[in-house]
Amino acid sequence: MRNVFKTLVYKTLTFFKARSYSLAFFSVLISFFGLLLAQNAIANVPPDIDVAIKRFVARNPMVAGMQTEVEYIDQNPTIQACPEKIEVGSQPGIRLWGRTSVQLRCRKLAWTYNLAIRVRVIGDYVVAGRYLQGNVKVAQGDLRVVQGDLTDLTDDVLRAVKDGYNRISVRPVQAGMPIGLNDLRETAVIKVGDPVTILLKGRDFQVTGTGTAQTQGNMNDMVRVRLNDGQVLQGKVIRPGVVEITLER
Repeated sequence: MRNVFKTLVYKTLTFFKARSYSLAFFSVLISFFGLLLAQNAIANVPPDIDVAIKRFVARNPMVAGMQTEVEYIDQNPTIQACPEKIEVGSQPGIRLWGRTSVQLRCRKLAWTYNLAIRVRVIGDYVVAGRYLQGNVKVAQGDLRVVQGDLTDLTDDVLRAVKDGYNRISVRPVQAGMPIGLNDLRETAVIKVGDPVTILLKGRDFQVTGTGTAQTQGNMNDMVRVRLNDGQVLQGKVIRPGVVEITLER
């Protein structure tokens, strides 16, 4: 059937082109046939099942509040008849995002059918508002929000500009390119020369002291600190300005 539509489109356009109809008329005609083709693409999925699948996808917590679109990868699915309402679900661990599948079930006749679909999720995400150099602090105006298909992007893409402010770009980013968490790093919560509080922990004791940071670090990083007696030890950043040092037992 799809090939029949394509042949019809070609012959019709050839007919009108030979008679010098306007480009605008051609555009309208192409849009009309495109709509027919799109409708034909889901013609073999019963309308009630089509509605149930789209409702099931839209209720998925992962896409809550976002616009979803469902495309059928298999244009001619073999869905058996069922004397009762067909249930729509998904297999455990299946992610209803991008290319995926839903499971149709008829309890009366004890059959299941896995239907391949593509789920497009339309939502907001963050892109570079202008060219960003590497190793610079991200400030207001550097980022902006656009809307598009999130399934074409990496999972770490930012959804709000506030999540990117005051972080450091790890590489140059061209204007308009999506920004993900892997494109940014946190600013150091401890810098070289900063006074720090030291929690010195042993097997049966804990001592609090002060020292000076010898290396910079973010949360959970290992940094070197100099104690007041001149000794240099390594510890983990557990809070801004606080380093925990665990002595070997």
